Amino acid sequence: MSLATPNHMFKEGKCRTVVREQGSWGDVRANLVKRTGLRREETALAAENHLILLNLQGNAERGEYFLDGQRAGFTRRMPGAVLFVPSGCTWSGWEEGASTAAYLSISISRQFVDGLGRGSSSGSDPRLSPDLGFLDPIIMQAARGIGEEVREKALYGSLLVESYATTIVAQLFRRMNYMPRPSRGGLSPAVMNRLTETIDAELASDMSLSYLAGLAGVSVPHLCRAFKQATGMPPHAFVHQRRLERASEHLRHTTRSMTEIALACGFSGSSHLSNAFRKAFGMTPSSYRRCWPIKADD
Repeated sequence: MSLATPNHMFKEGKCRTVVREQGSWGDVRANLVKRTGLRREETALAAENHLILLNLQGNAERGEYFLDGQRAGFTRRMPGAVLFVPSGCTWSGWEEGASTAAYLSISISRQFVDGLGRGSSSGSDPRLSPDLGFLDPIIMQAARGIGEEVREKALYGSLLVESYATTIVAQLFRRMNYMPRPSRGGLSPAVMNRLTETIDAELASDMSLSYLAGLAGVSVPHLCRAFKQATGMPPHAFVHQRRLERASEHLRHTTRSMTEIALACGFSGSSHLSNAFRKAFGMTPSSYRRCWPIKADD
């Protein structure tokens, strides 16, 4: 498969495209795509500009990714998840998941991002690194704003889109300072799958390190060291992240109370959930719920 730019379709597979809308505003371009009948999607992208992809509908459950020809693993993505590929990077691989899926891809020019980076107060020239699946409500809301401009094509769209793009880039720069970067090595894929499946199934329980180490068949010190090598974060941080991801799913797709969601996801109560959510995402669970859902076929 030949490599494509973010301005064209870069995901291929046997399916039917039921929605395809585009927008262009100088340094920013966007594609809103919805497909049905999906089985397996192949990805081939040579990013001339910076690519942000917001998953709108359908989970990506399994797959394999490569960045610049090197295996990059796979991160399960749910609606609301963001994927980022910087300019100059090649991204290829495959994924499988829901039979109906929708995404919003946003391409931001290198010149636009470089200009914002030079204007930062850090005194350095920041560089962005790829991240193939994460949750960030600030980026999500800004991307949704661009998606609305794709649909509406209203007056002063360029001004709004530039503002949204600036927010996205600023948040990507900010994330570089505190997001862990995965390194090679660690636990085998089979052991990691077992641990991840157990963690996801038992989020409401109090999982100890000794319990997880027993599942992996290693000592607690070895688990902590190898788990961080495999995921870029220690086990307790990984569990905490999964709990926040599960809570965000409930907030998007259910009307359950904050207390019910908190207890179902392993938090001690609504205050615990609210504090953790605000610290991670910069907004309260209630604010997050109000800005969701978005329907790709509106």
